[in-house]
Amino acid sequence: MKLEKFQAAITSALFEQLPISGDVKTFEFSLFGEFTGAFRAGYAALNADGEQVEIVFNLPSYSDSVFLAVNRSDPKVTARVLANLEDYERESRVRLEHGAVVLLSNESDSNVKLPFAVILLRTASSLDLSSVPDRLVLGGREARFFLAVPLSEPEWLLRGDKGHDALMDRFVEQDKSLAF
Repeated sequence: MKLEKFQAAITSALFEQLPISGDVKTFEFSLFGEFTGAFRAGYAALNADGEQVEIVFNLPSYSDSVFLAVNRSDPKVTARVLANLEDYERESRVRLEHGAVVLLSNESDSNVKLPFAVILLRTASSLDLSSVPDRLVLGGREARFFLAVPLSEPEWLLRGDKGHDALMDRFVEQDKSLAF
Protein backbone atom coordinates (compact mmCIF):
# COMPACT_ATOMS: atom_id res chain seq x y z
CA MET A 1 0.00 0.00 0.00
CA LYS A 2 1.34 3.40 -0.95
CA LEU A 3 0.95 6.00 1.79
CA GLU A 4 0.03 9.62 1.23
CA LYS A 5 2.82 12.12 2.06
CA PHE A 6 1.28 13.10 5.42
CA GLN A 7 0.80 9.45 6.38
CA ALA A 8 4.38 8.60 5.41
CA ALA A 9 5.66 11.59 7.40
CA ILE A 10 3.72 10.40 10.47
CA THR A 11 5.20 6.91 10.13
CA SER A 12 8.68 8.37 9.79
CA ALA A 13 8.18 10.66 12.79
CA LEU A 14 7.05 7.74 14.93
CA PHE A 15 10.17 5.80 13.88
CA GLU A 16 12.27 8.76 15.04
CA GLN A 17 10.39 9.25 18.33
CA LEU A 18 9.85 5.64 19.45
CA PRO A 19 12.07 2.58 19.94
CA ILE A 20 10.34 0.65 17.15
CA SER A 21 11.86 -2.76 16.59
CA GLY A 22 11.22 -4.23 13.17
CA ASP A 23 8.93 -3.03 10.43
CA VAL A 24 5.73 -1.02 10.67
CA LYS A 25 2.89 -3.08 9.23
CA THR A 26 0.12 -1.09 7.54
CA PHE A 27 -3.33 -2.01 6.34
CA GLU A 28 -6.43 -0.39 4.91
CA PHE A 29 -10.08 -1.11 5.67
CA SER A 30 -13.58 0.36 5.63
CA LEU A 31 -15.87 0.88 8.58
CA PHE A 32 -19.49 -0.18 8.78
CA GLY A 33 -22.12 2.27 7.63
CA GLU A 34 -22.84 4.46 4.66
CA PHE A 35 -19.44 6.20 4.36
CA THR A 36 -17.40 4.33 1.76
CA GLY A 37 -14.04 5.92 2.48
CA ALA A 38 -11.04 3.84 3.48
CA PHE A 39 -9.09 4.13 6.72
CA ARG A 40 -5.45 3.27 7.18
CA ALA A 41 -3.57 2.16 10.25
CA GLY A 42 -0.20 0.82 11.26
CA TYR A 43 1.27 -1.20 14.06
CA ALA A 44 4.72 -2.10 15.24
CA ALA A 45 6.58 -3.65 18.13
CA LEU A 46 8.25 -1.33 20.62
CA ASN A 47 11.22 -2.31 22.70
CA ALA A 48 10.41 -0.33 25.84
CA ASP A 49 12.49 -0.91 28.99
CA GLY A 50 13.41 -4.39 27.80
CA GLU A 51 9.74 -5.35 27.51
CA GLN A 52 8.15 -5.91 24.12
CA VAL A 53 4.89 -4.00 23.62
CA GLU A 54 2.93 -3.16 20.52
CA ILE A 55 1.78 0.25 19.32
CA VAL A 56 -1.19 0.69 16.98
CA PHE A 57 -1.94 4.02 15.30
CA ASN A 58 -4.22 5.43 12.64
CA LEU A 59 -2.75 7.05 9.54
CA PRO A 60 -5.16 9.96 9.13
CA SER A 61 -6.90 10.54 5.84
CA TYR A 62 -9.74 12.77 7.04
CA SER A 63 -8.25 14.68 9.98
CA ASP A 64 -4.94 15.75 11.49
CA SER A 65 -5.32 13.55 14.58
CA VAL A 66 -3.08 10.57 15.18
CA PHE A 67 -4.56 8.21 17.74
CA LEU A 68 -2.04 5.83 19.30
CA ALA A 69 -2.82 2.81 21.45
CA VAL A 70 -0.64 0.50 23.47
CA ASN A 71 -1.89 -2.89 22.39
CA ARG A 72 -2.14 -6.37 23.87
CA SER A 73 -4.93 -7.68 21.64
CA ASP A 74 -5.62 -8.05 17.92
CA PRO A 75 -4.08 -4.94 16.30
CA LYS A 76 -6.76 -4.87 13.61
CA VAL A 77 -9.54 -4.62 16.20
CA THR A 78 -7.68 -1.81 17.99
CA ALA A 79 -7.09 -0.07 14.64
CA ARG A 80 -10.84 -0.14 13.95
CA VAL A 81 -11.45 1.64 17.26
CA LEU A 82 -8.90 4.30 16.30
CA ALA A 83 -10.45 4.64 12.84
CA ASN A 84 -13.81 5.19 14.50
CA LEU A 85 -12.26 8.13 16.39
CA GLU A 86 -11.04 9.61 13.11
CA ASP A 87 -14.43 8.95 11.54
CA TYR A 88 -16.10 10.70 14.49
CA GLU A 89 -14.03 13.82 13.75
CA ARG A 90 -14.81 13.57 10.03
CA GLU A 91 -18.52 13.07 10.48
CA SER A 92 -19.13 15.55 13.31
CA ARG A 93 -16.55 18.11 12.12
CA VAL A 94 -15.39 18.33 15.74
CA ARG A 95 -11.70 18.32 16.60
CA LEU A 96 -11.19 16.03 19.56
CA GLU A 97 -8.98 17.36 22.36
CA HIS A 98 -7.03 15.81 25.21
CA GLY A 99 -9.42 14.60 27.89
CA ALA A 100 -12.26 13.96 25.44
CA VAL A 101 -14.27 10.77 25.86
CA VAL A 102 -15.97 9.03 22.94
CA LEU A 103 -18.58 6.31 23.53
CA LEU A 104 -18.24 3.31 21.25
CA SER A 105 -20.91 1.25 19.63
CA ASN A 106 -20.56 -2.51 20.04
CA GLU A 107 -22.13 -3.09 16.64
CA SER A 108 -19.73 -4.96 14.40
CA ASP A 109 -19.53 -7.99 12.13
CA SER A 110 -17.77 -10.11 14.76
CA ASN A 111 -18.10 -11.25 18.33
CA VAL A 112 -15.32 -8.92 19.43
CA LYS A 113 -16.13 -7.00 22.60
CA LEU A 114 -15.08 -3.38 22.28
CA PRO A 115 -14.48 -1.11 25.26
CA PHE A 116 -17.46 0.96 26.41
CA ALA A 117 -15.63 4.20 25.62
CA VAL A 118 -12.22 5.68 24.84
CA ILE A 119 -10.57 8.59 26.64
CA LEU A 120 -7.91 10.63 24.85
CA LEU A 121 -4.88 11.49 26.95
CA ARG A 122 -1.53 13.09 26.24
CA THR A 123 0.98 10.60 24.87
CA ALA A 124 3.19 11.47 27.87
CA SER A 125 0.64 9.58 30.01
CA SER A 126 2.31 6.36 28.84
CA LEU A 127 5.99 5.78 29.55
CA ASP A 128 6.12 3.81 26.30
CA LEU A 129 4.96 6.84 24.28
CA SER A 130 6.31 9.74 26.34
CA SER A 131 8.74 10.79 23.59
CA VAL A 132 5.88 11.52 21.15
CA PRO A 133 4.95 15.23 21.31
CA ASP A 134 1.36 16.50 21.49
CA ARG A 135 1.81 18.33 18.17
CA LEU A 136 4.32 18.10 15.37
CA VAL A 137 4.47 19.95 12.05
CA LEU A 138 5.14 17.52 9.20
CA GLY A 139 5.51 18.86 5.69
CA GLY A 140 3.72 22.09 6.62
CA ARG A 141 0.77 20.26 8.19
CA GLU A 142 0.30 19.92 11.95
CA ALA A 143 -0.30 16.43 13.32
CA ARG A 144 -1.94 16.16 16.75
CA PHE A 145 -1.06 13.05 18.78
CA PHE A 146 -3.29 11.35 21.36
CA LEU A 147 -3.03 8.28 23.55
CA ALA A 148 -6.31 6.38 23.25
CA VAL A 149 -7.17 4.47 26.44
CA PRO A 150 -10.14 2.10 26.77
CA LEU A 151 -12.74 2.90 29.43
CA SER A 152 -15.23 0.57 31.05
CA GLU A 153 -18.77 1.76 31.76
CA PRO A 154 -18.05 2.16 35.52
CA GLU A 155 -14.97 4.30 34.68
CA TRP A 156 -17.06 6.41 32.32
CA LEU A 157 -19.74 6.84 35.00
CA LEU A 158 -17.11 7.83 37.60
CA ARG A 159 -15.77 10.51 35.26
CA GLY A 160 -19.29 11.82 34.66
CA ASP A 161 -20.15 11.85 38.38
CA LYS A 162 -16.88 12.98 39.98
CA GLY A 163 -14.87 14.46 37.12
CA HIS A 164 -11.69 13.84 35.18
CA ASP A 165 -9.33 14.16 38.16
CA ALA A 166 -11.24 11.48 40.10
CA LEU A 167 -10.91 9.13 37.14
CA MET A 168 -7.17 9.81 36.88
CA ASP A 169 -6.82 9.20 40.63
CA ARG A 170 -8.62 5.87 40.20
CA PHE A 171 -6.26 4.95 37.35
CA VAL A 172 -3.29 5.54 39.67
CA GLU A 173 -4.88 3.74 42.66
CA GLN A 174 -5.72 0.68 40.59
CA ASP A 175 -2.56 0.82 38.44
CA LYS A 176 -4.82 0.75 35.39
CA SER A 177 -3.40 -0.74 32.24
CA LEU A 178 -3.51 1.79 29.42
CA ALA A 179 -3.48 -0.98 26.82
CA PHE A 180 -6.22 -2.34 24.61
